[in-house]
Amino acid sequence: MRTTLHWTLTGLLSAVAISSSSTAAAQATQAPTFTAANLTLPAPASSIPAETLLDPEAQAWQQFALRRVALNRTPALYDTDPPATLDIPMVEVRLARVAGGKLLVHLNWRDSTNDVAALAAAPETPPEQRQQKEPTAATERFFDAAAVMFPASRVRALFTPSLQMGDSAQPVTIYYWNAARGALLMEAQGRGTTRRTGQSFAARGTYRAGEWRVVLELPDLPAGVPLSFAVWNGSQQDRDGRKYFSVWHWLE
Repeated sequence: MRTTLHWTLTGLLSAVAISSSSTAAAQATQAPTFTAANLTLPAPASSIPAETLLDPEAQAWQQFALRRVALNRTPALYDTDPPATLDIPMVEVRLARVAGGKLLVHLNWRDSTNDVAALAAAPETPPEQRQQKEPTAATERFFDAAAVMFPASRVRALFTPSLQMGDSAQPVTIYYWNAARGALLMEAQGRGTTRRTGQSFAARGTYRAGEWRVVLELPDLPAGVPLSFAVWNGSQQDRDGRKYFSVWHWLE
């Protein structure tokens, strides 16, 4: 009787373990369906023409929901870098889906200095072929900039790419705007792999009363795709990986 009871209990426990393992495995293959409210980004459809909303100063942007996205400061990358203070703690984000399959991203952040200079535009340059990046010789030039990063696959996945410019398994696409160079479309597969694609996109930026307002035109990404934001402050000698960055936020 004891032997029979022992095997019966063992069989029940084994069945429960198998069932639990199967359920866990099934759940592991599904994308997460819960996202904290403070990490979501509303992106409603709009009948307002894209040309109107490409103006960062357009009053029409006030009708779209605003999200205040916290920014983090990257640590110093070089021994010669001065200490980096959190001068830009957040960026205000608004989004709108417009005709033509476009997602417009409006960024607004406070910056006490307008770091810009007249330089030749670079969107026509071909994709980079260098295997190793070279330090710039123009060490006195640093410009304000902003970017939006999202997974290259554009598909909701169980895990997000690394915030350090993605990784080999999950590359990222970066819509980058520079106050001196304009808009540049980039891609990366990990830290130190960022390269220009040779393509550009519509983007406009204005600086007024100590604030930057920038609009970037992205493709119409589906709900559930994560976005990360970055801001560079020229007066703090920001460039490359020295910047402000956010964690991932998901499109509603």
